[in-house]
Amino acid sequence: MTLLAPLGLLGLLGIVALIVIYILRPNYQQKFISTTFVWKLSLKYKKKRIPISKLRNFLIILCQILILTACALILAQPNKILKAEIKETEVVAIIDASASMRTEINGKTRFERAINEAIELANKTLDNNGYFSVIVANQTPYYLQPQRAFGADGDALLAEIENLVKITNNTKTLACSYGEADLTNAIELCEDVYLENPNAQIVLFTDAKYDYEVSGIKIRNMADEKEWNAAILNAYTELYHNTYSFIVEVATYGASTPVNLELSVQGANISSSAPNGTPYLFEYVLDCTMDEKTSLIFVNDKNYYDNPSLYDGVYDFVCLTGQDKIASYQTIHVEIYEDDNFSDDNRFDLYDGSKEVIKVQYASAKPNVFFTTLLTQMEKAYAQRWDLQITEVKAGEEGAIEGFDFYIFEHKMPAALPVDGVVLLVNPDEAPRNSGFSVKREVSSGKQSLPLSVVEANETHPILKNTDGANVTITACKEIQNMSGDYTVLWERNGMPMLALKDLPTEKVLLLNFSLHYSNFPLLIEYPMFLYNVFQYFFPSTVNANAFEVNDKIDLNARGEQLVVSKGDKETVYTQFPAQYQVSAPGQYTLTQTTWADKLITEYIFVKIPTSESYITKTGEKLENPYQAPDKTDYFEDWMMYIAAAMTALLFIEWWLSSRDTM
Repeated sequence: MTLLAPLGLLGLLGIVALIVIYILRPNYQQKFISTTFVWKLSLKYKKKRIPISKLRNFLIILCQILILTACALILAQPNKILKAEIKETEVVAIIDASASMRTEINGKTRFERAINEAIELANKTLDNNGYFSVIVANQTPYYLQPQRAFGADGDALLAEIENLVKITNNTKTLACSYGEADLTNAIELCEDVYLENPNAQIVLFTDAKYDYEVSGIKIRNMADEKEWNAAILNAYTELYHNTYSFIVEVATYGASTPVNLELSVQGANISSSAPNGTPYLFEYVLDCTMDEKTSLIFVNDKNYYDNPSLYDGVYDFVCLTGQDKIASYQTIHVEIYEDDNFSDDNRFDLYDGSKEVIKVQYASAKPNVFFTTLLTQMEKAYAQRWDLQITEVKAGEEGAIEGFDFYIFEHKMPAALPVDGVVLLVNPDEAPRNSGFSVKREVSSGKQSLPLSVVEANETHPILKNTDGANVTITACKEIQNMSGDYTVLWERNGMPMLALKDLPTEKVLLLNFSLHYSNFPLLIEYPMFLYNVFQYFFPSTVNANAFEVNDKIDLNARGEQLVVSKGDKETVYTQFPAQYQVSAPGQYTLTQTTWADKLITEYIFVKIPTSESYITKTGEKLENPYQAPDKTDYFEDWMMYIAAAMTALLFIEWWLSSRDTM
């Protein structure tokens, strides 16, 4: 046991005071006098109780002495030692591994300079018999091993620090991310060390400026005042009057300077006369003010776009006229040609000008405006995503069974089903060969409209999203027999399939078993939602955008059995969808898939440095104070409660003994 406050033992002086009180209190003498028999008998009983009275008085004094002793011990804070406090120096080095730490001057990046200083600090700490730990602060901060290196462990930790920079065949590889650093989480990791040594010192090697240092953290700024950066913050297109405008957002940090910018367009305005399109090259010198965003806008109609309310900050225009107007393109490459100190944000690529062609055929013995109108509306709605090419087969002509991505056959059916696209069969007069069902006859309810019902087991199918089959009524349908088990029935009427789906790896068929002329279906919101869901289900977008930031998690989908995501020589293969892919480096990524119909689709996305990391002269946000006051319970077990309990028991015993005197 140890006493954390030994001066509390001065409370034992109370025992001396107690003894003095007993010495000075009046001492009554007993005198015997003769009296009546009752008094003699009383005196007799009193004499018999004298020994017990002396013992009780002794016990009372003993209890009071023990109570005063307990009070003194409580003041002295008695504790049992659990472990010894660490007296040696301990340092935790946090190395910022955000993208801005890649800023380079005189052949050294900020990250390398931080590592060099961390090694120097580690050697100094370890040589003084101290403990040293290193946290690499990227998106998910982590400790280098061994953690809390001491003595012989120091060499292993120093080797790990040095491995954060590798040079192979004159190529430098940094263990520094291209995204943002989670410094808050990195500082929280220090609590692992604080549990062992609350007196540990944190040293943060970073490149952001902080107006003040928080208690327990020493900040080492790795930035050089001569460093500057010209960055492309964003680039995008706008489609107006069937031609594109291009907007490029540029900023300079650490300097006000003109910036040389180049925008090249590949595969522009592809046509039969120009199957590879026309290349365009635009060069421009953009005046930039330090730490401000400037937009360069290539427009096809300056009168429309020359509106300050449309764009933030400063902007400049380049008006595209005549042959420079671009109605379509394959890729756009934007690049800054400046000798700045941070080059990973000097380019930007756009891939949204080339859309996949989706060929749709509508063949009907009795054409109606319900399909043609809706398909025309979908062509406009999907203009940014697909080049939807619609072919309407004239009445009496045979529809093609190959060469299209989506087939709609109404009433009159083909002899055999197409095998290279999705097939929608509407109110079939007969069943195509190998369709997996047969048509017997038409069944009519007269003028009575009969509601359909949703098959409960399949009510959550994506094709039924935001629809309710119970709202749909019919007055006639076909009697379907011998339906294959490959079909999934989604809507029915008295056991008869009204909407059924065959979704096999190489065969995609939808059966809508009633005529639109004998149903309220085309008048309901369920009708456009149904066709929209069909396209979403069979032609899902591989990605929902073509530009992302480092560390974004991208949702992936595919129309085949697998999707390959590649960057350089690194490939990732996905076979389960939907999937998710986290991008970790800037640049172009290629997404390749072969659809179930054996159609090869190649798409591209561009990943850029986070905008905040381009700001290499930024001021950091407030750091959380990680310091926690030393917790004595980590080192001592407090005995105060035990002594207090004993003192309470003694108080009760003393009270009970004192009460015996009056009985």
